Amino acid sequence: MQFLTQRPEITAKNYLSVGPGEYPCGNNLYLIVTPSGGRRWAFRYQRNGIVKKMGFGSAKETGLKLSEARDKAIDALRLLAKGTDPREHRDVEKRRTQGSRQFGEFAEEWRRTYETGMRHKAARAKLKRIVQVVCGPLHKHWVHEIETAHVVNVLMPIWQQPETSRSARQIIKKILDAAIAHNLRPKDNPADWASRLQPIMPRQRRRGTIRGGHKAMDYQDLPAFMHKLSAISTQSARALEVIILTLGRTAEVQNMRWAQLDLDNGIWDLGFLGTKNERLKRTPLPRQTLNYLREAYDSRVSDEFVFPGRSLKRPMSNMTMLKYLKELTGDDSLTVHGFRTTFRTWAQEQTHFEEEIVEHCLHHITGDDAEKAYKRGEALKKRLHVMQTFADYATQLPRSNVTPMKVA
Repeated sequence: MQFLTQRPEITAKNYLSVGPGEYPCGNNLYLIVTPSGGRRWAFRYQRNGIVKKMGFGSAKETGLKLSEARDKAIDALRLLAKGTDPREHRDVEKRRTQGSRQFGEFAEEWRRTYETGMRHKAARAKLKRIVQVVCGPLHKHWVHEIETAHVVNVLMPIWQQPETSRSARQIIKKILDAAIAHNLRPKDNPADWASRLQPIMPRQRRRGTIRGGHKAMDYQDLPAFMHKLSAISTQSARALEVIILTLGRTAEVQNMRWAQLDLDNGIWDLGFLGTKNERLKRTPLPRQTLNYLREAYDSRVSDEFVFPGRSLKRPMSNMTMLKYLKELTGDDSLTVHGFRTTFRTWAQEQTHFEEEIVEHCLHHITGDDAEKAYKRGEALKKRLHVMQTFADYATQLPRSNVTPMKVA
């Protein structure tokens, strides 16, 4: 009959001489002795329900003494009490001494430097949120180990928010570019759009494709409609053309005043009055609209309204414009406001214009409240290029069975 022998208590006198086995030394510290004579210190602990082990090094004469190993075990228990994994903490400190950096730490330092060149508080707040919140999944990764898959993991939850995802991608790229400049990672940037992300990311849903409430004409039917409309020689027909080509709202064109028009420079300045979102609104006029307005000015019957009503002291009614739309198309469900959606769909499917500029043509300022607070540029030249391209498309002679070419 065999009897189990009790393992000796490990002391400073016997830890170098005990035989093979695993010996508890208190505070989750163990002495492990192998049959070949090797002996080492190990710390065992549980983290998130998983048993882990962390080595403290050799327990031979040239290694750690028992008292030193016990001190390390106590330090590890203190880290656990603070919610920190001691093995991960050790690895972080080791890599830091070797010159490597974690993304979160490096990104925060980069943000503090980068934001010194940003004038607007809202812009700084947006940058801080992206670095500290949106990029959270990257924080514990070492900058030299980040791959495209890690970047995709950050972008996918926000991918159908074009403004936010684009800003996040650009900021991640800048941070990794800075890491490359500091020789913290290889020169290949996993957040590069053209070479890394564009081939694998899904198509984004564009703004304007899911809006409802205003049924819109198919953009492919627009040239034929404009051709029919041009044959009607009334003020209401011209007003409808102006709405379509300036992308204005019905009430804005109804109330268009000569005083708002700079016919020399081709600008329609509504100021703050009449704009839906109470922002300064200046609209560049495409060539076709500008030519009509210059001719109309010479033969004007009202010094106030471009499209006056019968009394000349009030603007025209919008009912005639809607009547023309329904009569020329035979579709009672179409709305005048829907031509803005017609433009948006055309821009999305037939051009490669920047989404932000396309939205600006509609006087939609993209982004959250913080972003809108500092987006004050008018981009008149860029908007005119987009609007002139649309006007040229809309007023071309209608062609059957011809697919419009994409424009850049």
